[in-house]
Amino acid sequence: MNRYRQFFLPAALLLPIFGLGLIWILTDREADQGTVWDVPIAGYDPRDLLRGHYVQFRYDWPALEADTVPTWSGSGTSLCIIGRPPEIASVSVRTKATPDLSSAAGCDSIVKVNPWSEEGGNGLIRDRIYVPQTSAGAYQAKLRDSKLQGIVRIRVNNSGFITPLSLDFQSRDPETPDPEDAE
Repeated sequence: MNRYRQFFLPAALLLPIFGLGLIWILTDREADQGTVWDVPIAGYDPRDLLRGHYVQFRYDWPALEADTVPTWSGSGTSLCIIGRPPEIASVSVRTKATPDLSSAAGCDSIVKVNPWSEEGGNGLIRDRIYVPQTSAGAYQAKLRDSKLQGIVRIRVNNSGFITPLSLDFQSRDPETPDPEDAE
């Protein structure tokens, strides 16, 4: 009996560690798979940009009419992205009523609402990205600058869920109206 204990006790202790390691490897591998896209952002509040360590923003999907946003938010909606990663050429809305919702025909990526997101059914409209506290001042100044356009780099994984990866800035296109002028 002592001989069995010497074998089974170390095996019983190592089995959970091996299982957790395997889960970590599989999760990490799946998180690195998918397509990376650059999406312009808008709708951040310059008076309260950094709530905690996050910048909260609204996706400004290219070539998508802003009027349609309230009608397509929800878990039955997805977006069809067309372009060459990371550049988006156009985005179209697909709802449950749209034929071939599950099909990726004609789409380079299908983006779905992540049911586990903090944003809930609005995950295709709003999101947030972590900002280190040491960089918060620089991000805040850039977000306030009307000559700069915020661009969030996202990864659309194989399940169609969005993961914001980084926040960068570029000069606004001179033909793009300034958001402050719209107010």
